[in-house]
Amino acid sequence: MRLLRYFLPWQVIVRPRGAAVGEVEIKNRKSGGRLTLPVAQALAKLGAKA
Repeated sequence: MRLLRYFLPWQVIVRPRGAAVGEVEIKNRKSGGRLTLPVAQALAKLGAKA
């Protein structure tokens, strides 16, 4: 699992309550920091296109 920190630095967590209001949680695998953001903002932070 340690290699995931380097190759997949972010983990996206979708919880039922967050999904109901259009939010996801993103977690930095290296630091352990977490952010709860609207889906569009989370995609922008991760550099993905909607």
